[in-house]
Amino acid sequence: MVIIYRYISFNFIKSFFIVLLIMSTLAWITQAIGYIGLFIDKERTLIDFFKLTILMYPWVISMLIPASLLIASVLSIDRMTKDSETVILDTSGVSLFQKVYPYIAITLLVTILHYSLTLYLAPWSMSHFRDNINEIRSDIISSSFKKNQFNTPNNDYTIYVSEKSEVGNFIGILIKDNNSDEITVTYTAKNGRLIDIEGQLILEMSDGIIFSENKYANNSINRISFENYKMNLTNIFDFAESKYSKLSEKSLTELIESISSEIEINSLSTQIMNETHMRIASPLYTIAFLFISLFYMQKNANFRNINIKYFFYVGSIAFLLKLSGSILANELKEQNLYYIHYIPPISVISLYLIYLMTYNLKEFQRVNEIIK
Repeated sequence: MVIIYRYISFNFIKSFFIVLLIMSTLAWITQAIGYIGLFIDKERTLIDFFKLTILMYPWVISMLIPASLLIASVLSIDRMTKDSETVILDTSGVSLFQKVYPYIAITLLVTILHYSLTLYLAPWSMSHFRDNINEIRSDIISSSFKKNQFNTPNNDYTIYVSEKSEVGNFIGILIKDNNSDEITVTYTAKNGRLIDIEGQLILEMSDGIIFSENKYANNSINRISFENYKMNLTNIFDFAESKYSKLSEKSLTELIESISSEIEINSLSTQIMNETHMRIASPLYTIAFLFISLFYMQKNANFRNINIKYFFYVGSIAFLLKLSGSILANELKEQNLYYIHYIPPISVISLYLIYLMTYNLKEFQRVNEIIK
């Protein structure tokens, strides 16, 4: 039996990882494409793009593990049936439990992996991904100080530079300030650089002129020359938040700490509780999907053929099961009905275990009758 277990396990694992790799890569590419424009606009390299978007991969994998395992189990059982291996096992006296044991064992290991991804790694990676995206979006050096381009970071300021060095220094700067209702101020300078002073972003300009013009008076332009002038840009630009706070991007430990910090049961604590239980219930769909596949794909299998309707049943029931779980999760966001998240997957798991025990009991009774 050990050789049979190894053979089934190897084929199942190989199918699972191939399907997961293909599906997750396609999903990751679909997600990553949406950020190409941002990286081009911010003048980031292709290496930066891959280094950042790869952080989405654990989250993508955690979403696709149940479906990948479902497809892998269907492919594995279908292959064994077409190669007459299922019939050989049946005629050799291998029980149903012995046939499904390798699938269940591998699925339990995959479920543990799924828990580690869902509860810790995926939230951590997505949190870092959002932080880096916000940092890129807040990069005013690349977005507002582009060579030979007029850029408007907000409606009150226009910025232009003639040249920009690799170290971040500028040559030929023009900044137009329309923040005032009465006066337009224009800053020009031959050189400039950005510096950070106690958390304040400062543009230091040298050898320049400040022009101030009254908007309601003709020919009323004042001119002031300067050798060195510092302009605080911190209040000019809208910087993104350094921390992108979402419940789905908190680890299980952070969710539990958030719950314990809530003294009273309110709307926020209810959402945190629902997110926590939904996160714990989600990997159970991996086991539920496998049991759906095992029930139908090993049901009344012919010599080298599986009834096509069983493929339809497996896909449809798995889809409806996951859909019902998603609908429940959405409807329960504001409700104190946390444990309902577990009902869809545990119902399927319980039904199959009852079926498995009943089938093995009948098989045992039939063997006893033959012996007698």
